[in-house]
Amino acid sequence: GVGWSYSNTTSDYTCGDASAARDMHIFMLKWYEKFPAFKSRDFFLTGESYAGHYIPQLAVAFLDHNAHSTGFKFNIKGIAIGNPLLKLDRDVPATYEFFWSHGMISDEVGLAIMNKCDFDDYTFASPHNVTNSCNQAISEANSIVGDYINSYDVILDVCYPSIVEQELRLRKMAAKISVGIDVCMTYERRFYFNLPEVQKALHANRTNLPFGWSMCSFVLNYSETDGNINILPLLKRIIQNHIPVWVFSGDQDSVVPLLGSRTLVRELAHDLHFKITVPYNAWFHKGQVGGWVTEYGNLLTFATVRGAAHMVPYAQPSRALHLFSSFVRGRRLPNATRPSIYD
Repeated sequence: GVGWSYSNTTSDYTCGDASAARDMHIFMLKWYEKFPAFKSRDFFLTGESYAGHYIPQLAVAFLDHNAHSTGFKFNIKGIAIGNPLLKLDRDVPATYEFFWSHGMISDEVGLAIMNKCDFDDYTFASPHNVTNSCNQAISEANSIVGDYINSYDVILDVCYPSIVEQELRLRKMAAKISVGIDVCMTYERRFYFNLPEVQKALHANRTNLPFGWSMCSFVLNYSETDGNINILPLLKRIIQNHIPVWVFSGDQDSVVPLLGSRTLVRELAHDLHFKITVPYNAWFHKGQVGGWVTEYGNLLTFATVRGAAHMVPYAQPSRALHLFSSFVRGRRLPNATRPSIYD
C-alpha cells in the first residue's frame, strides 16, 4: 500500500510495527536466497523519522533470528536512525520547546503547554490522553506557527501547490520558489510518478490500482497504538550485542527535534552505565561546522547536522554523506579542521 506496493490479501492492509518487521525479515531472507554472494557482507540498517520504530524492531528480529539459526546469520555492523521517533513523552514536548526556542510561539503559549500538559502518558492517537486545556494550548501553538512554515525544516520557504501543479500540468518546468532547495519536490514527485508513461517505464502499477502514487499511504490501516512503543529498551538490547548505534538529527526539524533525541540518547547511555567517550563538540566538514557530536561507551553516538531538515540528506546532502560515510566506515566524525581559522 506504499508507493506501488499492494497485496491481494485484504487483511494485509491492517498492519503495524510487528508485521512490518516480520515482512522485512522474510523479504531479506528471500533476497539473500536470490543473491547469496551478499550473505557474508557487512549489514547496516538505516532510516529516518518513524524508522525510529522500524529499524530497531527489525534489528531485534534479526538478532532473534541469529540466536535461533544454525545456518545463515545476519552480519549486522551498525544501526543509524535520523530524527527518529523513539519515545513520545520526550519527543512530543520537544516540538513545542523547539517552537518556543526559535521564537515561533510566545512565552505565554509556551508556558501554557509547560504548565497544562503532562506528557508522561501521551498517546499517538488523538486526543492523546491529555487534558482539554493541554490540547487547547497545543492547538493555539500550532495555529500560531501556521501553514506557511514547513515543520520538517523551519528555515525553508514553503511551496504553493496550486502554482506548481498548474505548471506541471502545462508540461512546463516548475518555477523556482526558493533558492538552493526545491521546496516543491513533494508535489513534483507525486505528479511525476502518477504519469502513465513513467509507470509504464518502471513496470509499475500494471494492475491498475485504485489509488495513486503517494509518499505516504492512506490505504493502510496502520496501528496507532504502535506509536506509543518505547524504543529505548530495543536500542539497549542492540547495543548490548556490541552493535554501534548512531542517532542523528537535522537541527531545523520541529517534528522530531534534536532536543528530544539528545535527551533520550543520554538517558539510554545512563541506563547502559556508559561513560562519555567523545565529549560534546563540533564536527567539521569542508572547513565548516557540520554539526555537533558526542559518543558514549564507544558504541552510542548522537550527532546533529547543521542546517539540515527532518530528512537530513534533502537539505544538507554533502554533510549527510560525510556522516553516513563515517558511520559505515566505523570512524568518528572529525573534531578539527585544517587550516585553523587562527592560522
